[in-house]
Amino acid sequence: MTDVRRVVAPNPGPYTGPGTNTWLIDAGPVWVVIDPGPDDDSHLAAINRALGAKAVAAVLVTHSHPDHLPLAERFGAEHRATVHRFPVLADGDVVRAGNLNITALHTPGHSADHMSFWLPADQALFTGDLVLGRGSSMVTYPEGDVAAYLRSLERLLALNPRVLYPGHWDEVTDAMGKLAEYRSHRLDREAQVRAELGRGPGTARELTGRVYGNDLGEELAQAAEMTMRAHLRKLVDDGAARIRVGRGEDVFEPVS
Repeated sequence: MTDVRRVVAPNPGPYTGPGTNTWLIDAGPVWVVIDPGPDDDSHLAAINRALGAKAVAAVLVTHSHPDHLPLAERFGAEHRATVHRFPVLADGDVVRAGNLNITALHTPGHSADHMSFWLPADQALFTGDLVLGRGSSMVTYPEGDVAAYLRSLERLLALNPRVLYPGHWDEVTDAMGKLAEYRSHRLDREAQVRAELGRGPGTARELTGRVYGNDLGEELAQAAEMTMRAHLRKLVDDGAARIRVGRGEDVFEPVS
């Protein structure tokens, strides 16, 4: 089995958990590094300590969010390693480094530029923020796309992975169970939104309160509303809901 090591960035928070995972993949004579993370001197030093004397052949980035990308160019330049990320790195491209071949998979949904990385020899998937080690991934309007997210999960399920290395929290050894859990969670949320629309139309904010409750803190309430808007966009695109333009906010109503 390929040796995979983790360095956790010092950026814990409600959306990052303990911090962003930087994954180091042992490719024999060299390393491959996934998601160098935030541009933080202490994190850079921690990665370099973990690398030891062996060179870095490639830097891969799952997506451009500020807890995953910013250190990549600086780290790559320091190690004279090429940084690979969307859109220059395209779906199906194979990154060859040392004794490993790593396949890039375009897996949008959490973000439009999201990539996952597949190590077929180990049936290992590096999932970025598409699938986390704990909790659920954010799929929020306008960047998040629920339909694309579900398609990306189906694609990963079809690979039958053994282990997931997520962007936050610990590795997942029950890979298929976790992917199925994420798919069920997203479909259950869509069913909740459909059911609530069936009880009566409402603005995105009103529907958020009806589905999630009104006792969320300000930050979580905003995230919940952006998630609701992403689900409503899918239902409108599917022809299951429509928008009625009101004097203030748009009102969403079901299509019978």
